[in-house]
Amino acid sequence: KVVQIPLREGDLQYDVEGMLGAINEKTKLILIINPNNPSGVFIDDADLKRFCETGIPLCIDEAYRDYHPEFSSKAPLIKEYPNVFLSVTLSKAHGFAGIRFGYVLGTEEMINAFNTMFLPWNVNLMSMAAAEAILDNPEEIQEKVKHNNNWMDTFYSELKKLGLNPFKAHGNYMLVDATMTGKTTSEILQAALEMEKIYLKRIGEIHGKTGYFRVTPGLDEENERFMRFINNYFG
Repeated sequence: KVVQIPLREGDLQYDVEGMLGAINEKTKLILIINPNNPSGVFIDDADLKRFCETGIPLCIDEAYRDYHPEFSSKAPLIKEYPNVFLSVTLSKAHGFAGIRFGYVLGTEEMINAFNTMFLPWNVNLMSMAAAEAILDNPEEIQEKVKHNNNWMDTFYSELKKLGLNPFKAHGNYMLVDATMTGKTTSEILQAALEMEKIYLKRIGEIHGKTGYFRVTPGLDEENERFMRFINNYFG
C-alpha cells in the first residue's frame, strides 16, 4: 500500500510534518523525489535528515539533479545513514531515456539487497557503452543544461508578465498555475494542441483546483511556439 502526502497548499513545498506523521510500524520505505516532480522544489537539508534519522529505508530520487549542480547530491548522507540510498538516471539531462539506464548508490548491504531482486544481465552492453560515452563527455551535458535553464528563465518571465503563476523549478520542466484564469487544464491543453500543435503535460487537480499544466523546454523553434501560444491564449 502506497501512502501519498499532498504538497503544501500555496507554495507546493513538501509537507514534512504530514509525511513524518504518516510513518508508522508498517512503513517499509520512504520515497522523496529531490527536486520534486511536478513542483520542481528541493527539500530542505535539515528536513531531509529528519527522514534519515527514522532508520527506515529512504530512497532519494535525484533524477533531475544535473540541471542545478549548485545543489549538491545527497550521496554523502549514505556514510552517516546506512538506510539511505539514491536513485540516479541518464534519462533526463543526459537525454538517454530510450536506453533505460540508471544506477543506485548505497551501502554494500543495500546494493546486495537490490541485486537479489534484479534479473541477471538486466543492463545490455549497448546501454553500458552509451552510458560510458556520455559520462565521459560532461561538457555536452553542461551545454544541454544551459540551453534548458536559459529557456526556463524565459518561460518564467513571460508567464509572470501574463499574470500566471509559474513555479521556480530545478528540473527540465516547469509547473504553471493558471487557475486564476478560470480555464480548466483540459481547455488549456486542447488549445495548445489546436493553436500550435504543442503537447503540454496534464496535471490533475491540486487541492481541488484545476488549471495547472507542466511545460518542458525543447528545441528553440518548439519553445518559440510555446511562447506564441501563451501570449495569444492568455494575453
